[in-house]
Amino acid sequence: MNRQNFITFTLIISGLALNPAMAENVEWNRGDMESSPTQTQQQNRTSVVSGISTVLYNKGLEEDVAEELASAMVEEEDEMYLSLLLRTLDAKHIVSHDEALAYLGHVALHRQTLDLKKYDDLVGMVSKIQKKALDKNTLIQLSYLAKINKQLFV
Repeated sequence: MNRQNFITFTLIISGLALNPAMAENVEWNRGDMESSPTQTQQQNRTSVVSGISTVLYNKGLEEDVAEELASAMVEEEDEMYLSLLLRTLDAKHIVSHDEALAYLGHVALHRQTLDLKKYDDLVGMVSKIQKKALDKNTLIQLSYLAKINKQLFV
C-alpha cells in the first residue's frame, strides 16, 4: 500500500469513527400499524419548496400563486442541495432555517435569480439576513461550504 492510499484510508476511517451515528426514535402506537416509519419521517420533514410556499402564503399571497412562485425558484434537482445547505447553515449557527426560508421567499416574490452554489450569492444571502458585515470565521465557513457544494453538485 503506497503512502497516499494509506493516508486516504486513514482519513476515511477516522472520519467514520469520529462522526456520531444519527439515529431517530420511532414510536409505534397500536393504531399506527399501517403507517411505516418512513411515512412518518416524510410527514415531519418539509421541503424547501413547501417552506417557501408557506412563507409566501403567510405574506398574503394565494396558495396556488405561492406554490407556483416557490416551484419556479427551486428546481427539483436543487431541492436536495438547498435542504442540506439550510440544515448546515442552521447547524453551524450562521443562519436559522426559518430566516433562510424567509429570505428565499422574498427572492421568489421578487422573481430574482439566486444560485447558492456560488460564494458571492451565499455571502449576500447571509449578510442580508444578519444585516451586518460578516466576521472572518463566517466567511471562511461559507467559502468552505461553497467549495464543497460546487464539487458535490456540479
